[in-house]
Amino acid sequence: MVNDRFFGTESQQSLLRRGRSIYDLFAGDVRVSYHGRTVGLLRPSAESGPLLDRLFALQGASTYADVPAEDADIVQSELEARGYSITRYQCWSGGDTVIKAARNIVATYALPKGITAHWIDADAPDLHLERLADVALCCGVLPLAGSVLRGQLKPGLGIVALDEHGQAASCAAASSFAHPDDTIRGSEAWWGMLATHKQHRGKKLALILGAMALLKMHERFGFQQFMTGVQPGNTASEAVCAKTGLSPQPRIILTAVDAEALPGGKLTS
Repeated sequence: MVNDRFFGTESQQSLLRRGRSIYDLFAGDVRVSYHGRTVGLLRPSAESGPLLDRLFALQGASTYADVPAEDADIVQSELEARGYSITRYQCWSGGDTVIKAARNIVATYALPKGITAHWIDADAPDLHLERLADVALCCGVLPLAGSVLRGQLKPGLGIVALDEHGQAASCAAASSFAHPDDTIRGSEAWWGMLATHKQHRGKKLALILGAMALLKMHERFGFQQFMTGVQPGNTASEAVCAKTGLSPQPRIILTAVDAEALPGGKLTS
């Protein structure tokens, strides 16, 4: 049984529900991307504009996830001219370097005393999923749909670290992203949702859990390529990405959000 739980504010949960429903309609469409938030398009084309408009109208948000860097300014300007408010992310990705770095991280660093890691899968208790959502949201990170974190809807997983009192200290997640038949991104997994409670920062928890999530996606589902999006200037995220073997690519992610549908005008931090 698929566990479709959603977290966040009422507006955030409504947006995630719409994205989940739209994914059911478009799951077989090679043009789309989805990793547990909203359905987007992989890349712009001469025919993509009307479909992006419809996805935006239905969900309150949508994304171009694979825009060549040399085209990004033009594409962003065109979207803004149509009234969209755009958040821009630099794509970081990697393959063998990521898997090698992740193995080195888990071999080098141990979780601090009193901290235990728990996988979010089909059998995980609801409490662990809720704790993962707690720490993500307190850091401004929007959790993926529960069915994605549990790996019930598509290849995906979450991991949460709990302290000795059972409270969430940190989390990470990964999910398939593009349609597997896409010749460019079909074998690539999205990775991220790294968040650490302020009381537990400085313990390398995000680095360790992030590495564990990467390895589990590789071992369980066979992914060898990973990507994430980082807003320029987010030096903390850039540092974790670099230590985990990812590197900035000539590829931009453009996300449009309806500020009326989602107060603040951003899908996640």
